Amino acid sequence: MQRNYFTLYHTAMELHERLAGGFVFEIHSQQKNELTLSFVTAAGDHLQVVMVSRKPELCLFTREGMNRRKRQSANLLHTICEREVTGVAMSPYDREILVGLSGGDTLVLRLFSASANAFLVSEGIITDACTSRNDLIGKPYREKDIHLAQDIIRELELLAQDKQLFSLRIGRAAGPDNQDSLNFLPGFDRTMLRALVERAGGNDDPDNLFNAFREIFYELLDPLPQTGKTPEGKPLFSILHSPLPESEICSSMLEGLSRYSSAMWGWLHTAEALGGLETTLRQQLRKIEKELLVYDPETLVENASEYETRGHLLMGALYLERTSPDSITVPDLFNPGRPDITITLKPNLSLSDNASEYFRKASKTRGKSSALAQRRTGLEQRKAILESLSAELASLVSPKAVKQFIDANRTKFRGTGMPAVKTASGPSSRFRTVKLSPSVTLYIGKNAKNNEQLTFAFAKPDDIWLHARGSAGSHCVLKGATMQHKEEIRKAAEIAARHSAAQHSELVPVMYTFKKYVRHSKKLPVGQVIVEREEVIMVRPAKNDE
Repeated sequence: MQRNYFTLYHTAMELHERLAGGFVFEIHSQQKNELTLSFVTAAGDHLQVVMVSRKPELCLFTREGMNRRKRQSANLLHTICEREVTGVAMSPYDREILVGLSGGDTLVLRLFSASANAFLVSEGIITDACTSRNDLIGKPYREKDIHLAQDIIRELELLAQDKQLFSLRIGRAAGPDNQDSLNFLPGFDRTMLRALVERAGGNDDPDNLFNAFREIFYELLDPLPQTGKTPEGKPLFSILHSPLPESEICSSMLEGLSRYSSAMWGWLHTAEALGGLETTLRQQLRKIEKELLVYDPETLVENASEYETRGHLLMGALYLERTSPDSITVPDLFNPGRPDITITLKPNLSLSDNASEYFRKASKTRGKSSALAQRRTGLEQRKAILESLSAELASLVSPKAVKQFIDANRTKFRGTGMPAVKTASGPSSRFRTVKLSPSVTLYIGKNAKNNEQLTFAFAKPDDIWLHARGSAGSHCVLKGATMQHKEEIRKAAEIAARHSAAQHSELVPVMYTFKKYVRHSKKLPVGQVIVEREEVIMVRPAKNDE
């Protein structure tokens, strides 16, 4: 339901509370199919609104704090930077969030398809756009008469108040799931139509459908944002009051969308990693199965026996006169009464040497047969391992589980002839890592020497450095966050407390500061540092690193 009209409607209201009176800081794109709109709120806080396109599972979410445009980012709609935000509203007619700007212009966030876009409207004309600029600039914002458009909430409200009108609107060409007859409900996507039919008891009785519709409509006006998971681990999001599997209630729409989007990014990355690994496993299995079909040790055994028989027959025919240099016909000594056998010869060799040649070929073929039998046994063992890995892979549902699976089975992968399976590479792979959000990662030192490398070789001056105060423990470095990312800092502090000697305490003080305020001295042992300008937060140690 992350793209549903009502989800975006309430999101727009919450954005209005945060952004009205603030200003646009910058708009840029540094990830494929992702647009970041950075704002400064009236309270002076930084808030990022992130739009995702071409991924039906994602739509829009927010991040606290500032994430400045990087060198290779595309700077978009730069003419509206530092313009004041006069208000944020939802279009009454479609899934578009309208950000009013000083001077009367409007920043339109179009979210009603997988190809989301943001564009600037001035006096009803599109003057700039993030994507498809050449096709949009200069065109009217709305090509149809605005007075003929359907006000979604007003139309649904009329239907909720008039049972007779609702019944008249229901068509008689209902499909097997009763959804076709409900297409007159604006703003109701397929997920909501399914929920409506389920609440109506799965039948097309107008009274049941009307009662279910009224119930859902008033829930949509007073939403209950919640996240959950399918049995397969895929994240879910809903604003209806019916609980989701493994439901977690969120305090706001923005919190719910951010929590869901973070989980969905992780699930998509896991699915991508799983897909690549599954493809590699299947390719390797097909290769082994194809090779097994080629091997036929039984035929080689028969050939070896035939070569040996011909050698013996030639030895028994040394007394015969050789009439042809290329062959000789000899009696079948092993099967008296059967026709004579013609044996091919090498012209430059005598009969005895030809017999020796056949004995050599028999011995060589038997050796090859034995080697192929061993090879076949090895291939069958590799096939069994790959099938076991493939079955285990199908049960993984989290990025952490995939990484643990790969790390635990590296030896098996190498033993089956699979290409090297890559995980994290570069300096960061030397440290424990925890992904706190799509853009924020916590790095954790493993020991004193590793702490030293993390802090003074890997961390950048403006990264956030954390450590349990007054206790031995791991150095922690938070990348991708600023001091305004309070929630990420709190999570990082809980993990830092867990990786300290105070992990069993009820509350642990954790200090954090910019890495540039952390220094070491030759007088201190490896891993010990001097910290300046730190802040302290009291946290409960995390139960795990997730």
